Amino acid sequence: MSDAWTRPRFLAPLAIRDFALIWAATAISRLGDGLYLVAIAWQTYAISNVPTAMSIVGIATTLPQLVLLLFSGALSDRLPRRRLMVSADALRAVAIGTLGALALADALSLAVIVGLVAVYAVGTSLFQPASISLLPQVVPAERRAQANGLMRLAGALAVRLVGPALGGGIVGAFGAGTAFLADAATFVVSLSLLLMVSAYPLPDRAAKSLLADVREGLGFVRRQGWLTTSLVAASIGLLCYEGPTAILLPFLIKNHFDGHAADLGLVLSAGGAGAVLAALLISHFGLPQRRMGLMYLLWTVLASSVLLYAVAGSIWQLAVVCFLAIGAMIGGDVIWTTLLQDHVPHELLGRVASLDTVVSFSLVPLSMALTGPIAAAAGARPTMLVAGTVGVSCVAGLFLTRPSLRHFDVRRADIGDLQDRGVGQTLSVTPER
Repeated sequence: MSDAWTRPRFLAPLAIRDFALIWAATAISRLGDGLYLVAIAWQTYAISNVPTAMSIVGIATTLPQLVLLLFSGALSDRLPRRRLMVSADALRAVAIGTLGALALADALSLAVIVGLVAVYAVGTSLFQPASISLLPQVVPAERRAQANGLMRLAGALAVRLVGPALGGGIVGAFGAGTAFLADAATFVVSLSLLLMVSAYPLPDRAAKSLLADVREGLGFVRRQGWLTTSLVAASIGLLCYEGPTAILLPFLIKNHFDGHAADLGLVLSAGGAGAVLAALLISHFGLPQRRMGLMYLLWTVLASSVLLYAVAGSIWQLAVVCFLAIGAMIGGDVIWTTLLQDHVPHELLGRVASLDTVVSFSLVPLSMALTGPIAAAAGARPTMLVAGTVGVSCVAGLFLTRPSLRHFDVRRADIGDLQDRGVGQTLSVTPER
């Protein structure tokens, strides 16, 4: 029986041993992240039932990452990437394990949560650029979109679908402390699997200082019109999305719909179902030629979800919106990651990936800081209505008004035709600003 009949096409990258290990490690640790999403929201609101408290926790999650990612990206281009990922998982296991132990001992305060979440964020800042940079060394270019789809599928199943539903049940039955400890255990399993991944040499590059490496990455990003404009769009979109959804969606469920942790888990799990569908479709069918246009369409759908949350009249309607939103998010994320891996030199990929996160999330602390006080003064629903309107207008408007984005897919197709005929093998997709 042929391999085409025995293994679905989208699973082909799992035949690569090291990718299969990385995928399994990702799936397990992301399952813990799904538990964490429910546990941290319910634990924080149990201590202080006001949106401002969750705003503070959100800032503690994002701010350390933004401060450190520029340097952690440079480190991922200088140090073995697998080693950085293992160290990051160990640090996160300690932080979340401590959070769980203190929660079970009823010894948590908002200040302690903020401190431990900040440590957790440091580990995440080390892990992300190393993970993105390692994958192109493990998976050949022709399988990369499928591999990225499978990575998002693991995250979708774990952090968006199974994890929140399981987290809601654990928090409801045993408390947030047990969910935190289970999350910590997933990091231990993840780092054990990563230790089995082969060691890959770093790309050859001239020896430079850490600051020089950072400057080189910044210079590359500034020269790419499609990249700089998309980072601006992402930062504005996340400003309008992250705070309202992370802070006000749990608040709406708890206070407007008189819901429970299991209801939050249900809504987040619906988003997971949308993410699974998006990842499966991309993994099986691949990406279309007009990737940039599709990515901005998906980003606009994501931004519009904040408007739809604001007008939802029931928990099941929130679940439908979350299904659409997270499906759009995962689809856009797969396209964006593949674009970076295809069009950024491997020796710069760690730095560019970290710059991507830094710029994209640069306004998230502001989103977290503003959402709570604005919602307290104006109400949760009006806050989401305004945020959604601004987000949709900015993301769609940038795509429609920037030639570097609208012409990207045409230039990419033209270059691909030339390369198919053996012409222009060294061309790169670098549209005009």
